[in-house]
Amino acid sequence: MVRVDAVRRESIAADLAVPPETILLRINGHALRDSLDLAFYEADERVALEAVLPTGESVVYEIEKDAGESLGLVPQPDKVRRCTNACPFCFVKGNPKSSQLRSSLYVKDDDYRLSFMFGHYVTLTNLREDDWERIFTQRLTPLYVSVHATTPAVRLAMLKNPRSAEIGEHLDRLEQGCIQIHAQLVLCPGINDDQELARTIGDLYARGEGVLSLSVVPVGLTVHNMDRGVRSLTSVEARRALEMVDGVRKRARRERGHGWCYAADELFLQAGVDVPGAGYFDDLDLIANGVGAISRLRDLVRRDIPRLPSMRNKQIVLVTGTSMERHLERLANEVGHASGARIETVGVTNTLYGPTVTTAGLLSGQDHLEALRRFVGFDLAIFSRSALNDRDLFLDDMSLSELRLALPTLRICPSEHVTDVFIAA
Repeated sequence: MVRVDAVRRESIAADLAVPPETILLRINGHALRDSLDLAFYEADERVALEAVLPTGESVVYEIEKDAGESLGLVPQPDKVRRCTNACPFCFVKGNPKSSQLRSSLYVKDDDYRLSFMFGHYVTLTNLREDDWERIFTQRLTPLYVSVHATTPAVRLAMLKNPRSAEIGEHLDRLEQGCIQIHAQLVLCPGINDDQELARTIGDLYARGEGVLSLSVVPVGLTVHNMDRGVRSLTSVEARRALEMVDGVRKRARRERGHGWCYAADELFLQAGVDVPGAGYFDDLDLIANGVGAISRLRDLVRRDIPRLPSMRNKQIVLVTGTSMERHLERLANEVGHASGARIETVGVTNTLYGPTVTTAGLLSGQDHLEALRRFVGFDLAIFSRSALNDRDLFLDDMSLSELRLALPTLRICPSEHVTDVFIAA
């Protein structure tokens, strides 16, 4: 069953006055196990929705609508399928040991439903037979799969799960069921780089249309998991990996008309190489995996520059992670030249995870607070919205409201791409 958390405004469910806490039992006779079932079965043109109201009354809603149109029911979160692997580079294991963060950040998910619905990467090691059957029956394609290595022994050494060595059989099964994947490889030096990287790239490329893309992401370690047998890439190793990626990209462009294999932004940063433009990423939306975010940011800022209002002599500070500081400074100079604003960029060292974690989205509220104290006389402070969850909380549970109250003379705004704040002002 699925319990209703909320109802979207101006939706079919709102017109029917379906109340929150309603229990959804079946659609067109199909039992609802979770929110994925709800999304799958509500797509029909004719829907018979069996439910139990909070009062205990049983009802059946008979609905005719456009195919694919949502009913507007927001379900309560599903119970998440947990990860059964023991990867030494697991970022969840890199969280502070003393539970300084909210409990949900300590959950290791490996849920194929989240893979299909939201692009989460999964390993396929915890699938039961009924899961496989559901993937094929409901055509859950594409899935996002953390392959890491196609050599069974290497993948076993990385995931520490006996089923991880079956990656070849799992990919065969998906291909036979016409399920495509976006693949990911977290690059760990001395483990799945060099010859293993070349082998994995070659094996996945040989699978043809079954593998839509491959993202190569450098391992990200924190001060809390640097002692687990994995280290960060050197700049030389990062450049060597980029050369391998470029090799298969040239072949893919000749044979398939697109790059197919994409290096994450962080791999370019670690190599000391400029991140390429949007054309490199072939319009694929892999930003959640750290692929193409800097390029997207550049494009959005430069798109907005001709529309910027005058901000002559306004003092503005941009807060970001240390890896983005140099890149954001360049864009800030362009924005300042066009608008007349005086813009300062600050790269903040992460105190929760340590200096090896350099992205803006993983900075805590306290990090932002300490960084902004010396800018209280400025007109505006901007930081990345990715540092907040959907309830406007930072990783350490400081709220945006608390940050603003701590610095009342400074206007503080979260931003998608910097210039969106200026345009909206």
